Amino acid sequence: MGNLKSVLLSLQRTRVTRFAALLLVAALAAPKLMAQGDVPEGFTPLFNGKDLAGWKGLVGNPKTRAAMSADELAAKQKEADESMNAHWSVQDGVLVFDGEGQSLCTAKNYGDFELFVDWKILEGGDSGIYLRGTPQLQIWDTEFEKYFRHGAENGSGAFWNNKKNPRFPLVKADRPVGEWNSFHVKMVGERATAKLNGKLVTDNVVLENYWDRELPIYPSEQIELQNHGNTLYFRNIYIREIGAEEANEILAKRDADQFKPVFNGKDFSGWTGATENYEVADGAIRCKQGKGGNLLTEKQYDNFIARLEFQVPPGGNNGLVLRYSGEGQPHINGMELQVLDSEHPKYAKLDPRQYHGSVYGLMAAHRGYLRPAGEWNFQQVTLNGSNIKVELNGFTILEGDLSTITESKDGEVPPGPKRKGGFFGFAGHNDPVAFRNIEIRELPGEPATPPSRKTAISPTDGPIKLFNGKNLEGFYTWIRDQQYADPNKVFTVKDGMIHVSGNGYGGLITNDSYRDYHMIIEFKWGEKTWGNREDRTRDSGILLHCWGPDGGYGKTWMASIEAQIIEGGVGDILVLSGVDPETTQAYPVSLTAEIGKDRDGEKVWKKGGEKMTLSRGRINWFGRDEDWADTIGFRGKNDVESPLGQWTRMEVIADGGHLVYKVNGVVVNEAFEAKPDFGKLLLQTEQAEMYVRRYELWPIGKAPDDELKQD
Repeated sequence: MGNLKSVLLSLQRTRVTRFAALLLVAALAAPKLMAQGDVPEGFTPLFNGKDLAGWKGLVGNPKTRAAMSADELAAKQKEADESMNAHWSVQDGVLVFDGEGQSLCTAKNYGDFELFVDWKILEGGDSGIYLRGTPQLQIWDTEFEKYFRHGAENGSGAFWNNKKNPRFPLVKADRPVGEWNSFHVKMVGERATAKLNGKLVTDNVVLENYWDRELPIYPSEQIELQNHGNTLYFRNIYIREIGAEEANEILAKRDADQFKPVFNGKDFSGWTGATENYEVADGAIRCKQGKGGNLLTEKQYDNFIARLEFQVPPGGNNGLVLRYSGEGQPHINGMELQVLDSEHPKYAKLDPRQYHGSVYGLMAAHRGYLRPAGEWNFQQVTLNGSNIKVELNGFTILEGDLSTITESKDGEVPPGPKRKGGFFGFAGHNDPVAFRNIEIRELPGEPATPPSRKTAISPTDGPIKLFNGKNLEGFYTWIRDQQYADPNKVFTVKDGMIHVSGNGYGGLITNDSYRDYHMIIEFKWGEKTWGNREDRTRDSGILLHCWGPDGGYGKTWMASIEAQIIEGGVGDILVLSGVDPETTQAYPVSLTAEIGKDRDGEKVWKKGGEKMTLSRGRINWFGRDEDWADTIGFRGKNDVESPLGQWTRMEVIADGGHLVYKVNGVVVNEAFEAKPDFGKLLLQTEQAEMYVRRYELWPIGKAPDDELKQD
């Protein structure tokens, strides 16, 4: 900042206009693009700035290429290279695509890597970076209205083809069309982190295998500059390959504070069983050559995540022992997760349920993600209830429900998969397989702690218009059973309004978290209702202070406090404490309210009533009809919401932990000591059509008291 101050002083002396000064300061403060030809330390240029050396034309995709014979692939590659040379060129040190032909591909395949690439598009441009041959780190014109239906307004830099994992960026960081942008991407296993123009847009997100949704992304493949029929520009393309040791370190850092070591790296303290058949060498537990048996932790574990590194010699065989009773064989009276040099010729004819990462004889793991014999691999195993997940070197190679297994490779399913807990350890099979950095996280563990509220945004001078009237910029969707995909277009923008079709359960969620605001939302019901709520009251809501994982409440919404929108109950408070769907770690929510009881004993807001602290449940708004019925079109005798087909204004004043709900100007509910007191906002879909025309956050005390206008 010292340089910026000097510039400002100099500008003041020379009487440069304030506007010009601000422009120059902004330019100096903005993230800088890499100087052309300035190779980062440790990186290798993928583009030499002169010609297409090191690149090739596109042939099919990883799946179709693998099915081709060598001669067929060579013939098609020759054709593709001819097309490449016709449509890709180098102009003034820049890779230029003329808008015809196919994508440009690296001649070399890459596994784990770190990548820099500058790119530029023109109006209506659409492109992307294929990582390991898979679409794609998205690039597009974020102001092009025809792309709004695809979510372009949210920005470039995320995995648009994802369905189960996030597909839109955390922030919009694109520079205007025609200007250079810069990606910095790091990819280990199936996850990637990306920065666009210095801003984090994708944070450790799984890139799904577009070509085969049943498999993880490929462990090694080419990098592609995608063609979408537009003129494109690329430069400053540099890559650094990440080796196994560094990759393991990166993988071990994820949630590292949640794990505890179960091996001290020096001796067998805390272990029991066949200790005489194992040895400690170079900080690792190793089975002795020609020896075997079960080496077990003294402690038993129920639900847990275990992570470790392992090394197998050529043809090596061992196993991870899970929930073992301590008697008989681990794969019978517990479970054995295979540790095996799967690609050794002597194992060519095994049952698929016997290869590395498989639950022995019961569930088969995906192959092809094991490093060569002699290298250290990183593995993480999640066992929670009957659900098991195995991640190898950052790739999910097995995920399933043990309770659904109906047979083993040997016939009947043994009793082991039904066990709720037991010993953890290793099942030696005479080979010197080694294990190190062995850690376990017991589930569910302590409740999660919210991040600092300082990370949340608060409106200051004027309103934050969450809905801009044009598109869904700043939002993403989570739909139960669809997750991050919205194939039925539940949330769209029509005639300057958010249209919620209602066809599903889920929400439209803000990218950012907010605190200390006066929210105004204007909504009206549509006619359509769906599914099991076709003849029930129209139902929706705004979830406040959302935190934790998507789907953390009922595998549908987030842990939050609801401002209920339902016929006859607009303004009810619902407290929705959540859990992580995978780890079952608690994401607590609570508040205190002044409460009375209605005729039926239901909690209702009563100013001056008994103070109660709730971590779940509902507080009815003060005038909710005691004869409320869950039937479509219900309207109570005291309702202050507008009649069906008319606009209703709901307001929420969130001042720290103090919440006040207003409906059409009437205070209908109140709470105190809300925890957390900040978070994302979620507009629900609950099987009822709805329209939203206004959705904004004002500084507390500055919200307008304007007239609610009907159509």
